[in-house]
Amino acid sequence: MDQQPQDNKENETQPAQTGGTPPPPPKPASWTAADTWLGLGLLLIVVLGYVFALSQLEPTKSTSIFYIASFEFILLIPIAVIFLWRRVSWKELGFKTFNRNSLALGCGLLVAVYVLVIINNLIMVALGVITQADVISGILDEIDAPYLFAFITAVIAPITEEMFFRGFLFKGLREKYGWVNALMFSSIIFALFHGQLATLLPTFLLGALFSYMYQRTESVLPGMVLHCIVNTMGVMVLLLANQTGIL
Repeated sequence: MDQQPQDNKENETQPAQTGGTPPPPPKPASWTAADTWLGLGLLLIVVLGYVFALSQLEPTKSTSIFYIASFEFILLIPIAVIFLWRRVSWKELGFKTFNRNSLALGCGLLVAVYVLVIINNLIMVALGVITQADVISGILDEIDAPYLFAFITAVIAPITEEMFFRGFLFKGLREKYGWVNALMFSSIIFALFHGQLATLLPTFLLGALFSYMYQRTESVLPGMVLHCIVNTMGVMVLLLANQTGIL
């Protein structure tokens, strides 16, 4: 008897797993792809309004850190609006336990991505393009709370960004477009959100890695952990360089 073909949508939704029976397809999001695009539009409007409001103010060393911190929490506004409208629990962003072996895999993939990140940065420096290190060094010179900035960068930013770009955006687009396309869309938007030419490729690759970890575990937590590792290493090196006068 001929073997029945497997469901294509199920294969597209869940990446292949080695060894054992593949896990069942993930539970669909309680919000639609249209809701997700609406949330992205809301984020754009809020960010533009926020930037315009800041342009009317005179930043100081004491207020700059507040502006930086509050900007990260803007990412939660579209989620709050959509979830209130759809009556969705925040737990559906992916706040659940996960297999630690998946995190080990993520760390291994992160090393591979970092090789490409270093190559990209060397090329940008050689071309004279302003890098993220240059931007952060400038911020550290303009604020009077560098360690608070480091905490925001290393902890707050990974949490809020993973909630929006992976828990909300990636998951919301996945059901309609498939996990690969959702990974591409969310990673491109993630890279553009950071707004720097020099970091477009590295940020896209990191976003793709975090999305893959979400797809593999159905949890937003592994991406948060990896994101924290990336940001912590980067900001601590730059903070040390700034404090010692290297940069």
